[in-house]
Amino acid sequence: MNLVVDVSVFIDRLFIYSEERSKRARNLFKHIDDKGLSVFESQVFGVELIS
Repeated sequence: MNLVVDVSVFIDRLFIYSEERSKRARNLFKHIDDKGLSVFESQVFGVELIS
């Protein structure tokens, strides 16, 4: 199974602006990893990440 994750979730995982949001993002990626899912980001990921 594949899953597309919004760029904002990656940002919340990589940078701590809000501890609660970062915690949720960490938990989401942990569950994704535990389930063995493949994660895809949208095509605009690179553009949004460097903005």
